[in-house]
Amino acid sequence: MNQMGRWIALGVGLLGAAWSMGQDVVSSVLATPAPQARQRILLIPIDDRPAVTQFAQMIGSMADVEVVTPPSDMLGKFTSPGEPARILRWMREQNLSKFDTVIVNLDMIAYGGLIASRVPDTPYPTAVQRLRSLWKLRRENPQVPFYGFGSIMRLAPTATRQTANWRGHLARYAELKAKYRIDASPETLRSLRNLEAKIPAGEIQRYESARDRNSRINQEVMRMTARGVFDFLVLGQDDAQPMGPHLAETARLREMATNLKLGGKALFCQGIDQLGNVLMSRALLDEVQWMPRVRVVYADDLGRTKIAAYESRPVELSLNEQLIASGAQLAQEGESFDYTLFVNTPEPRTLSFLTFLDSVRSEVGQGFPVAVADINLGKTGTGDPELFSALTESGLATRLLAYAGWNTAGNSLGTVIPAANVFLLSRRLQVDPVEREINQRAFLLHRLVNDFLYHRFTRPQAYAMIDANPRASREETYGNEFEVIDDFVHQDLSRRLDETFRAQFMGRRFFAGTRQFVFRDLRNVEISLPWPRAYEVRIQFSLEAEEVVSGSR
Repeated sequence: MNQMGRWIALGVGLLGAAWSMGQDVVSSVLATPAPQARQRILLIPIDDRPAVTQFAQMIGSMADVEVVTPPSDMLGKFTSPGEPARILRWMREQNLSKFDTVIVNLDMIAYGGLIASRVPDTPYPTAVQRLRSLWKLRRENPQVPFYGFGSIMRLAPTATRQTANWRGHLARYAELKAKYRIDASPETLRSLRNLEAKIPAGEIQRYESARDRNSRINQEVMRMTARGVFDFLVLGQDDAQPMGPHLAETARLREMATNLKLGGKALFCQGIDQLGNVLMSRALLDEVQWMPRVRVVYADDLGRTKIAAYESRPVELSLNEQLIASGAQLAQEGESFDYTLFVNTPEPRTLSFLTFLDSVRSEVGQGFPVAVADINLGKTGTGDPELFSALTESGLATRLLAYAGWNTAGNSLGTVIPAANVFLLSRRLQVDPVEREINQRAFLLHRLVNDFLYHRFTRPQAYAMIDANPRASREETYGNEFEVIDDFVHQDLSRRLDETFRAQFMGRRFFAGTRQFVFRDLRNVEISLPWPRAYEVRIQFSLEAEEVVSGSR
């Protein structure tokens, strides 16, 4: 019978892959030295949430890329903004010449992060001065590529206890005001007046001041790009609707891009949280001048023209924008391609969806390179249970290149596409195959548990506990009430993570180069709520695999 070889453990955490065993054992297993220096990317994220820090680090680890972010205390937390001055000093201290690429969120530099960008607390001159400091850093490091990304402000204010009673009214007010500028109908005007009466005095002015400042800052960022500050810029549309002030703002920015002759140096995407992943993929692909071709298969062709929840552009256009921004390209019918992206569109028709599932099963079963994006998320941002069951019950999930289905279509597409791109890139490069294969599967496990199981099961139960406690709220919960929720999330999701590992990964064999390995254990599990709410979760763990050594009896 076979004998099992040495153990390998790869940690999945904020710093990506980390060996959790003695160096003498690791050296004997990984005897082949790394053929090239490890790439390093400096990422200034939009805040400290796992989705905008950890995801990029985990994807980078597939290609042995170290993604370095500032200490979390500099990034702020929820409604407490980050500290741009400290971050700029920290960037200077890092010696940027030691990095292959710098990826910077401009909301963090200008205002202190995404949440801070939605309020007018940072004056325009202060935001510009901070961007000028970043420009100075770039001038001092002209040889290092700089990639920038920023947000086009969403319709609704941040969900807090303070805004709970009126933020929906303000979002609708902004939407109808944009409509009124087009139709000038008395009915729309009456609706505006009714909504205005439900919004506290001064809040409309604060909202519009923030929008105006952000729009002016984004225009400044476009001019900076034209001056060579950024090699590549993406502006992402935060949560929106098909109608609203963001449409005119975006049209103005697109016109600027044309007038400034930016060409492909400035792009626009739906969503913002995923753009760190997207730009990391772009940076790595640009480095080797490889542009993967992606064949796209939709669950329902009618879904191409639908506008997904919280977005303002049709699915097909949104998807193509994410592809281009990531450094990939859409394969046309009949062209060769590097992988297939199966996209579960919003509310697909039954027969089309069943055909879609059959195609996924067939292509994955035959060993073709396949990634799956679930954007049938609805208003809750929760994945499709039928698709999840098809992937997990048939054991297909562990054979995918990548999977994602969280929050919005843009967030999901901008996670699965970079993960597939980077993994395939790592196979083209001389990256250690063991680290590559285990880190890729670790991200798959992370997505299955985080994207689907948490939002489908654990989060609704946490919300029910919050709703039953008069001293807690879905927007913000603190003190003992928060500790109770946090402990429940830890216990419940730890169990689901363990069950998923045992059902989908444990005992499964995989090849890393010419050697075969098998997953044996899940360790170092850490699960917690990063912000004082149950909307998102932080999951960290270590996957352990051992080499299968051909042996005798």
